[in-house]
Amino acid sequence: MNKVPKIVVALLASLFVTTAFAQPDEPAIDPGAIAALEKMGGYLRTLQAFRVQVITTNDTVLEDGQKIQHEGTADILTNTPNGLRIHTDNDRHERLFLYDGKTFTLWGQRLDYYATIDAPDTIGKLADMLENKYGMDLPEIDLFRWGTAKMDTAAIIGAIDVGPAVINGTTCQHYAFRQDDIDWQIWIQKGDYPLPRKVVITTKTDDARPQHTAEYQWDLAPSFNDAAFTFHPPKGELRVVLGDTHSGADAIE
Repeated sequence: MNKVPKIVVALLASLFVTTAFAQPDEPAIDPGAIAALEKMGGYLRTLQAFRVQVITTNDTVLEDGQKIQHEGTADILTNTPNGLRIHTDNDRHERLFLYDGKTFTLWGQRLDYYATIDAPDTIGKLADMLENKYGMDLPEIDLFRWGTAKMDTAAIIGAIDVGPAVINGTTCQHYAFRQDDIDWQIWIQKGDYPLPRKVVITTKTDDARPQHTAEYQWDLAPSFNDAAFTFHPPKGELRVVLGDTHSGADAIE
């Protein structure tokens, strides 16, 4: 009888051990990946003022399952804790979001109407009010929630360090995460400025698995004055009511 070479036996034994202890239903969580998220969030919360220009790509799933991509931009200027200006532009609409610590205005620039409401005294409180009362998310709101209790890493069920990568000429570290309803990836700038440079979010609750992608260009020393956050309605613009989701009124779109 032919004897099996010892090296083959060793390889088979190694394969058996690897298979026996693998837990495919329990994605591994790399503590280093979680630590990188926390470091990034902590750094973002130290920034008093910044401007970030964002290029976005969003998948829309048609009734027959076909995916359509829409590209857009967001230009975000903030002076924490109570100055925010966001201009978004895509194929479907153009909007300006303005907040000066006292009032919030949403201007639908292509439709010639705007809505202004009284607002709380911080960007975080404003985001919570818009979400809870009006069913509205500020564009790229995660940039203001990383490093706060709003971004609880307990929801993460899988986290891996993919490795180094370059995004638009910037050296980054690439991480991938899993949650119950989404998979997402983030590219974080290496060095003393751990800024998010790219995010990809995949929705798992839809069989088509649509994605949202955002790429970020940062300016950590923007030039601005208080007028940047104040709305002065152009002549002829129509003021409308921002709809309360609980009252059944129509929200501005």
